[in-house]
Amino acid sequence: MKFKSERDTLAEALSAAGRAVSSRILGAPSGILLDLQGNQLTVTGTDTDLTVRTTFMVVGSEDGSVVVPARLIGEVVRSLESGAVSVHTQGENLEIELNNARFNLRTFPVTDYPKISPVTGSIVEIPAPDLANGLAQVLRAAATDDARPLLNGVLLTSENNNLRLIATDSYRLAVRDMPGIPALNSTKDLLVPARALSELQRATANLAEDGTIGVAVTDSEISFVVGETSIASRLIDGNYPSVLQIIPTSFPNQLRIAKDTLLSSLRRAKLMAKDAKSSVRLTLKELTLEIRTQSQDSGDAEDKIQADFAGEEITIAFNPQFLIEGVEAVVGDEVVLDISDSVRPALIHGVDDLKFKYLLMPVRI
Repeated sequence: MKFKSERDTLAEALSAAGRAVSSRILGAPSGILLDLQGNQLTVTGTDTDLTVRTTFMVVGSEDGSVVVPARLIGEVVRSLESGAVSVHTQGENLEIELNNARFNLRTFPVTDYPKISPVTGSIVEIPAPDLANGLAQVLRAAATDDARPLLNGVLLTSENNNLRLIATDSYRLAVRDMPGIPALNSTKDLLVPARALSELQRATANLAEDGTIGVAVTDSEISFVVGETSIASRLIDGNYPSVLQIIPTSFPNQLRIAKDTLLSSLRRAKLMAKDAKSSVRLTLKELTLEIRTQSQDSGDAEDKIQADFAGEEITIAFNPQFLIEGVEAVVGDEVVLDISDSVRPALIHGVDDLKFKYLLMPVRI
């Protein structure tokens, strides 16, 4: 194998593939597969549950394949200056050169690398910005605890034959309805690991506004095609909890406030929430929202901001980071906070917009 590639392009492909590689395994499966055919280089990383593959143009001189330690080659390429990187195999090693810098990396046998199947099944094209924006809203609510694998995924389901995204970590629930985008599978819901969908988000970052994402589904796997990058993931097997039934149908108290004003105040308050038990307290009263934070180690903070409030005066407390993330996810200049009382979950959404809902459990005062 022998080729030249722009450092930034190669580094980006290696970074994406490297995030799919598990650090818990050794040997060839811990590596990245480079495959050169003509002027096309394909960079692949996998842990067999998630596979990320990117194909791009290089200046190829000699076809071939090689498996290189994932973390090491990524760090090496990122350490180089900008320019055309020369890469070629030399026996069982891979040499990487740019200007006066040269690295000689040990490789793994290509025959020991996991066999990766191509994307199969019929591909459905959906608008990339719509799905990317929806994922940005719900992914923040997915769990990251390996002890609860079902909650580590995002449920792709159907509502009136349109796509609906659902994620929860049991402390908060995010739901995004996507009118105009059909459900991806007419026979069953799809539970997709949040990790794979995070990679999909990254892959869509540079797409044009009219770009599309190709989606293919089999019984056990879902694949996304974004330009020259494909992301394949095993589906999570299991029954997702029935979470929608916990969303109240009505609330006696409602706060309506400018989104940026609320976020600025919450971020200031969070500066004092240094320990795990810290919370942010909201006291809602006519025309005023009072925000307080107190920490045994750091001190306390208080802020008063103008807001429209309908209901009886109430004080409720939340995890400050969870509250900030819910407000950030709302589209528009204003945000609505619907509250029943100080112990039942509150609902965050936009004004006259319930396509996105963020249900957040309060913490005890």
